[in-house]
Amino acid sequence: MKKATIKRTAYAICFAFLFISFSAINTFAQNDTIKLSSDPDFYAITLKKDIPVAEKIMKELLPYKDTKTTGELMVMAAKKLLGNEYVAGTLEEGDSEDVRVYLSKTDCIIFVETCMNLALTVKKYGKDADFEKLCQMVRQSRYRDGMVRCYSDRIHYTTEWIRQGEKRGILDDITLKCGGVVYDHPINFMTTHYKSYKHLKDADVTKECCGNEKEMETCTMNQATKDYNIIAKVEKDLNSKPYTYIPQDKIKANEKSIKSGDIIGYMSTTKGLDIAHVAIAYWRKDGKLGFIHASMGKMKVVIDEKTIADYAISSKHINGIKVIRVK
Repeated sequence: MKKATIKRTAYAICFAFLFISFSAINTFAQNDTIKLSSDPDFYAITLKKDIPVAEKIMKELLPYKDTKTTGELMVMAAKKLLGNEYVAGTLEEGDSEDVRVYLSKTDCIIFVETCMNLALTVKKYGKDADFEKLCQMVRQSRYRDGMVRCYSDRIHYTTEWIRQGEKRGILDDITLKCGGVVYDHPINFMTTHYKSYKHLKDADVTKECCGNEKEMETCTMNQATKDYNIIAKVEKDLNSKPYTYIPQDKIKANEKSIKSGDIIGYMSTTKGLDIAHVAIAYWRKDGKLGFIHASMGKMKVVIDEKTIADYAISSKHINGIKVIRVK
């Protein structure tokens, strides 16, 4: 009887240990992505390991806040993220629209946006720059007028992202100054391929937009239909203004106008799509104009072995570039 009691006790302790360990693992997995904010009206989702990385980078940029341009600080930040994993679709995680700020996993536009906002946060806040302020900067650049309510509040077209940045006074589209020309290439990819987007696939495209955004809030249409109509309006607005690019065969002749830290948008040949890829220009030590980017081919952040001109010429999906300078 005594041996049986001891055996039962031992089993109970082992089971309890396994249960606690399993619970701890589950808790760690659930908490790997955390919400961070002291502002009750705003929060950002991130990975715990990304917070100290971002703050370390900003601390290292701080001594150069007043002596280097924003573009130069972007290059410094980009070099510190070399090797980080390329992961597509991180902004599509979950069912709600949230500000997601990741450094250890990234795609091309998130990488460029992150480097830009690391530099801008240091420029704006100096020694008070921290991860939460970085998240606020990301919210302002990634969302139309900084509003985060639904899928269509997020800026999906790089062209709109650029134009909002110009409106905010932080970006300058210098494509024409760098030898660019007007380009007739209407933007409508999202609405013509809406079934490919999980947040738009249930839209009733036969229903007209209710009008302005205030009226949209009282509409009885489902959220997918509202998002579709808002994005359709965005496309119409984008197409109402001239679209510019530097043709791929003119890049080399005009590359001296480009500086390290300029944002390079590789123009898409796909019908309805504006920009296929985004990178940060970088004048290499060998005197050639290269770029740093989150590479889908290499599946990580790299300094590409090709020059900007060679990369554009080598891809059948690209026919030129845009050049954007961060102020």
